[in-house]
Amino acid sequence: MARGGWNAHPDWAPYLEAAGLTLIERRTFTYRLDPAPAAAHRYAQVVLGNVRAGLADLLTPADLTALDHLLDADAPRSLLRRDDLVVRSARTVWAARRA
Repeated sequence: MARGGWNAHPDWAPYLEAAGLTLIERRTFTYRLDPAPAAAHRYAQVVLGNVRAGLADLLTPADLTALDHLLDADAPRSLLRRDDLVVRSARTVWAARRA
């Protein structure tokens, strides 16, 4: 996914400075939900379904099969049935002011 530019985390500082702003601070906030809330299972299924569709031409047959098992609602190890799903994310906030 990284090679394809998916989920890239841009640095907005150069754009803020190019717009005439002075960067004051940048902070990254991370969070982890373990266990994942119930809605996260369906969300993971949707996201991985999009990943599979977008990267199908780049993945090995074994990777495609693994994704298909995770996405199959009736499979024993489906994302909808897993008890080891964890939500992790990060958000970065930039604070700037007019120069």
